[in-house]
Amino acid sequence: MIAAWVYETATMKGKQLRRLRGLLKMTQRELGGALDLAKDTVARMERDELPIQRVTEFAVRYLLLMEKQRREKR
Repeated sequence: MIAAWVYETATMKGKQLRRLRGLLKMTQRELGGALDLAKDTVARMERDELPIQRVTEFAVRYLLLMEKQRREKR
């Protein structure tokens, strides 16, 4: 069973999400696809129109970790 705190609102804000997406070199559509979210949902989160769920924040940070490891292998 997944702990309820995973679905609580994260501390990440829209500006940070946009910056991290830039580090991943992903479009809103690509990030949305990776997170199983619509492009418009990503855009609304980046504009702070929708709260960013903690599970979404964890997923973005995981993508960053995987990208960092991929780059180090080169």
